[in-house]
Amino acid sequence: MHVFISHSSNDAACAQEVCALLENGGHRCFIAPRDIRSGREYAEELILGIERSDVIVLLMTNAANRSPHVLREVEHAASSGIPIMVYQLEDVELTKSMEYFLMTNQWVNRNPEEGIRKILKCVNDMQTETHKNITQELEGGGAEVTAVSGEKSRTAKPFQRKLLIAALCVFAVLMAAVIYYMNGMRRVQGDIALGSTVTLGTYNGEPVSWRVIHLSEDESKAVLITEQIVTMKAYDAAQSERYNMDQGVDYWKYTSDDFADKAIEAKVRGNNAWRSSCIRTWLNSDEQVVSYEGGVPSGRVMSDMKNAYDHEAGFLYGFTQQERDAIVVTQVKSKGNVLSGDSARATDDKVFLLDMEELEWLREADVSILAKPTDAAVRQDATQWYRAYALDLGTEYYFWWLREPVEGSVSQCRIVSNGVSGEAVTAQTVGVEGFGIRPAVTVDVDALAELTER
Repeated sequence: MHVFISHSSNDAACAQEVCALLENGGHRCFIAPRDIRSGREYAEELILGIERSDVIVLLMTNAANRSPHVLREVEHAASSGIPIMVYQLEDVELTKSMEYFLMTNQWVNRNPEEGIRKILKCVNDMQTETHKNITQELEGGGAEVTAVSGEKSRTAKPFQRKLLIAALCVFAVLMAAVIYYMNGMRRVQGDIALGSTVTLGTYNGEPVSWRVIHLSEDESKAVLITEQIVTMKAYDAAQSERYNMDQGVDYWKYTSDDFADKAIEAKVRGNNAWRSSCIRTWLNSDEQVVSYEGGVPSGRVMSDMKNAYDHEAGFLYGFTQQERDAIVVTQVKSKGNVLSGDSARATDDKVFLLDMEELEWLREADVSILAKPTDAAVRQDATQWYRAYALDLGTEYYFWWLREPVEGSVSQCRIVSNGVSGEAVTAQTVGVEGFGIRPAVTVDVDALAELTER
């Protein structure tokens, strides 16, 4: 389910815990300020977040009760007919305005034994009940139809009920015809729909599973992202003698601000410019021996001297020629840095990593940004960071790279988090290995359909 978490800024820590709990439980959350897109109007983003949600989870405290921002969120949810689940953290005497909007909604009191886990249980129960009601409606589950007049409601007369049922049957037949037609059109274009799963290529000797996250207006092209993290690799390699070392100088204790010469920072820690990155070169190569320019991703120049990929075949090496031909070259626009120029740079790529704006495609396709690595990726990883940063923290989800450089930095990129901290996106130095790769491609839908039919 889509869950909007309404809370006072005073309760941000608890809200982030609730968000992580729900997302680890398979739900999608909108929580401010995490999900406010950069450059967008804050209030408008909140309204969109509410309207796209199936349920509002309100963390009720005295601070929330007094917050005009929370009241506006509650008011909009109530006027939009979105159910509100109130999780009471403190004894609160509601304001008259808050009482007006919440008096008919579900309240859940905090149980010290269950803690916030009770929220997940209630959302799961709500999801189950919603599915049950939908199934009953589709199967003609016998729900009583009522006619409402003023403040009174009465059971519809038999004739009215029959007339309504007849109208519903006609509507159902028309909708079935429309769906059949649309499905026929979609079958012609490869049976591709947002959120659907397709198989294309192999990596590490295993078929690669992809999710559809974006379609062109005419649905002739689709953007796919791997369903799971397929490997753990550094985004870029240091060009110096080894990571954080150059000509005998040790830069391990340097912060980014300590580098007066940004070229030295990029040299010893890797460059966050997508155009010149090692990961771009590797992803777009179909050669058994990949040729790198500048930094070479050898073990010596990795942070822990592990997960080298300079001797690994390119990502596309395991794809057949027909599969490679189904992938469309995409003009990828990426932000630069102070070394390459801060304006956007365009590259022509068959395989790419998403940026922050394209990350929104997953939400629109109802595909979670949280991802697990494949078993092969875990076996291939020599750092063992997956256990330390995921399994030992109680989650199977893991971090994965975006091609989005951190503003003002030459050596850090954005990276999707695993939900434990409550942050959706964080940052990491590009020369650090052990974090996940989720490649994305644009495919010709008809060409993909031909591959599927073979």
